[in-house]
Amino acid sequence: MAGNFPDGSLAVTFNPTVVATIQDRTLQRVFRDSLFPRLMFRMEAVAELWTANLGTNQTFSRSALIRPRTRPIQPGVDPMPKSYKTEQWEATAQRWADSIDTHMPTSYVTLASQYLRNMHQLGLQAGQSINRVVRDKLYNAYVAGNTVTTALASSGATTLLLQSVNGFAFILAATGRQAAVSGSNTIPIKIPAISYVGAITAVTPDIAGDFIHGGSVTISPAIGADVPARSAVLADNRSVLVYSGGGSSVDDIVASDQFALRDVRAAVAQMRFNNVPTHDDGLYHWHLDPFSESQLFSDNEFQRVAGQSLPDYVHYKRFAAGALLGTVFYRNNETPFVTTVDLDPNEGNTHGFEVTNAAGINIHRPICTGLGAIEEKYLDEGKYISEAGVTGKIGEFAVTNMGVQVMTERIRLILRAPLDRLQDMTSSSYSISGDWPVPTDVLAPGGSAAFRRAVVVVHGE
Repeated sequence: MAGNFPDGSLAVTFNPTVVATIQDRTLQRVFRDSLFPRLMFRMEAVAELWTANLGTNQTFSRSALIRPRTRPIQPGVDPMPKSYKTEQWEATAQRWADSIDTHMPTSYVTLASQYLRNMHQLGLQAGQSINRVVRDKLYNAYVAGNTVTTALASSGATTLLLQSVNGFAFILAATGRQAAVSGSNTIPIKIPAISYVGAITAVTPDIAGDFIHGGSVTISPAIGADVPARSAVLADNRSVLVYSGGGSSVDDIVASDQFALRDVRAAVAQMRFNNVPTHDDGLYHWHLDPFSESQLFSDNEFQRVAGQSLPDYVHYKRFAAGALLGTVFYRNNETPFVTTVDLDPNEGNTHGFEVTNAAGINIHRPICTGLGAIEEKYLDEGKYISEAGVTGKIGEFAVTNMGVQVMTERIRLILRAPLDRLQDMTSSSYSISGDWPVPTDVLAPGGSAAFRRAVVVVHGE
């Protein structure tokens, strides 16, 4: 578009979406990086090349132990042959991708290359997106089987409406595979509010195929008293949660229930009871946001240990929890919180837990992980290229933001040549294929939880 200034000279008018990219009043050819979190959840996943095709659903096996025998055999009697059970877990090969277009004439008139900036921004989005995919899969497993009702259920009812059916829809069947709950494959549950003990016999999610958000469950026997809304419903094979201040549901958390060293000890004790191996560095890994870290520093026990016993250690010098009690603490701004989960069903909403309770308390969830808490099964996307070749280039990201390398390993960068008639519009995309399954440990000795290689702490703000 063109117009005239009052003096009669010609003025070129740009589209409003382009104006912001054209830097005036400066000669410096550079874009400034936005604030960006460090991406650390994906580093917890044990990566393995997976020779599968997109859409493949593959089963992996884990063997249980043979039951120990402490009694002697009878003289002259041969020992009876023993056997062991096998449990199976699954991974589904899927694809994650996104794209950004660049209008090359616009990139040309900007002082700094809009094309290069678009690729940089796409790399940041790719790293953060996949990091959150890993985070949500990890958390969904390690909060499974813990939820609340969303509506009153009257005495005699056999149906409950749940905030999340995560952990209530599938259970290890006699075949050793995870199977949908049914009348012959039930999940035992408890409702502490009315001292109910029963089982789930069927699950109907609110959205077909969505087994991490809300839904209804059929229970047996019928409840013998009214169950108020927001009552805790707990599966017997639920993942172990540590509630700061005690309790059995997210609504038991109040503002004064803050993260403390006692929660760290409780989580580590549970991990050791479950025989969870440490990571390769010999430690369990904590991921906690700055609010959780700050609350830890307010704890009297932590102050005595870190401030008096270890006054010259890293804790107070760098305001960092460092290593303590056989664990190392990572400050992780991507730990799920009200500002780091996306509720948009088109782009996110892949977490099966609440970030704010019924009282409006923002909920924080530090997590302690051991070796094998989550795995990364990745496909070689180089096999996708056909004999016809490509219209452009394919490579890998190397993205640095604020001096920090963004983790983009195994994420493919696709630069498509301009295909429009004037060859003005180029496209940059990222793609990664695979899955991040969380293996079960149902048959391992110890507790009854299906997932045992991490523990989540739930506390207020």
